[in-house]
Amino acid sequence: MRDNMQPCQHTLSDDVIYKEVVVIGNGPSGLVTSYMLAGNVPYLKKEIPEDLPIDEMLRARLSNLTPGQSLLETDLLQLAEGLEGRSQNPLPLLMDNLLRPCADLGLHADSLVEWKYDVEKQVEHVVLGRGPPGGSWNTFPPSLRTLSPAGWLALPPHRSAHAPQSPQNPHARLTARALAQYCRRYVRVCNLQRFFRSGVIVTSVTRSARTIGPPCSSPSCPRAAAFCVSGYDAREARCVRYVCGRVVVACGAADVPNAPPARLASHALQDLAALHHLPAEVANGSSPALVVGSGLSAADAVRALRARRRVLHVHREPPAALSRLPPIAYPDYWQVYKMMLDGPTGNHSNYTPYPDHVVIDVTPLQSDEKIKDNKYCLKRVKLLNLVTNETIEVEVSLIVVLIGSRPDLFFLQTNFSLSDIDVKKDCIKCNEKRKIENERKCFFKNHWHYFKSVLGQSIQSCKSRYLNYTEMGGKTEACMEECKCEMTPYTGLEDKVCQCQPVNPYTGGLGFGVDPNKPVDGRSNPVAIDKSTHELLNAPKGIYALGPLTGDNFIRFIPGGALALVADIHKQMKTTPE
Repeated sequence: MRDNMQPCQHTLSDDVIYKEVVVIGNGPSGLVTSYMLAGNVPYLKKEIPEDLPIDEMLRARLSNLTPGQSLLETDLLQLAEGLEGRSQNPLPLLMDNLLRPCADLGLHADSLVEWKYDVEKQVEHVVLGRGPPGGSWNTFPPSLRTLSPAGWLALPPHRSAHAPQSPQNPHARLTARALAQYCRRYVRVCNLQRFFRSGVIVTSVTRSARTIGPPCSSPSCPRAAAFCVSGYDAREARCVRYVCGRVVVACGAADVPNAPPARLASHALQDLAALHHLPAEVANGSSPALVVGSGLSAADAVRALRARRRVLHVHREPPAALSRLPPIAYPDYWQVYKMMLDGPTGNHSNYTPYPDHVVIDVTPLQSDEKIKDNKYCLKRVKLLNLVTNETIEVEVSLIVVLIGSRPDLFFLQTNFSLSDIDVKKDCIKCNEKRKIENERKCFFKNHWHYFKSVLGQSIQSCKSRYLNYTEMGGKTEACMEECKCEMTPYTGLEDKVCQCQPVNPYTGGLGFGVDPNKPVDGRSNPVAIDKSTHELLNAPKGIYALGPLTGDNFIRFIPGGALALVADIHKQMKTTPE
């Protein structure tokens, strides 16, 4: 931040870059955070229309504020008191009420917030993403439609030049391709290009090593950096390191699909996008397809496959997410929901449901020599009815398992001690020798994309990444011993992992959720945050999170989380005049 900034003469080694804030993730959460950190400040408009039916208590609190006051200098938690809506976090609810007044009532009123650029409020930062701006929206099937209508997807400042390209109807739902294109255009139109770096896989967030000599009085002195963010640039084929004062985790909550049982995993697709890249002999086949799952993604798979072949649908009770969707606005999902409710007695073409069934065995059958992958060959599947305990066998050529997803927060786990967290006490029968072997296999299997790239580099590059890890201001291997605990992932956790767990639990953010003993889940166990600042409670001070990780799974609520953390960053960085 440029307020009262003093020049700093301290420098770093050539392979380390200093930024005041590092944002991990370049989806909508990273876009909004960067927009605010770039110096765009939200101000409350001077007048609130009298006929606008907003919450009366909110109107009363807003009327007590100075007209045109900056929201960064306002008691946001007090303003948000008593608000209710589709978010459990108060500041996202507040910002949504200001940006889209009465949106849940079907009104399309003007925003109560205006944005002004202030160069003095600019915070030097970088946004790191694995792909182009847009995050996971670039990986979804292009024709997949959003749940939110187009009117709820625009990011600040909500001007027409920034709005997503959509039909004139604000209730229309956008395709994933249109939203991904909007995110890329947003970076360009808002002049944020210099803050974004794509193609970077973040591998660790650790406490920054101690440096020789104290930091100077400048708020941007690199010697005062609290964290070191390491990663690998896949485009430039080299390792990267940033040191910073604060980290914003905005990487979403759908990085890794939930793993099916081992007997099913090697024979099934676990990615909705894979359905759009099927081999020709499979895509045009006449054999049935089996879909496992009862959520929105499973419904998308049923719709996509049912147009070309018979679909067998193994599911449990339809989830609340489907039942809450109005049939007029979501006829596609409502049709699948109705078919699931009708059950086996329903007469729907190309659709056979198997409610309350589970897959207990898969046996590959003789198939075409052209098809060598088990996922695409003909197979016999044995299903168990959990109600009657009867079994049935079906033959299918394709199995699609869509049972939810979770975030991949392994990069946070190299910095914190989780030795006091019990992962699974009831697995005492596991062999001790296989516990350590399982942990290593899981880690390398889940993150092979990184290790494969790193191993392809020169020995000198690897040495720079791992041995000179703590070099800063001339400090080199001398401190390697004292920093060794920060360089080895999952140190001290060998006795906490057992062979009963097919996936290393620490990739799921174990220790950071509301329930620290369970992996982070954007719906049932979001990360624990300070509601007023969105700072992580179970991590060192200076690490923030927003978006799906905090339970805000709709884009319309993301600006509130960004406002909370940016306001706190400005407050913490503000210097007192002498």
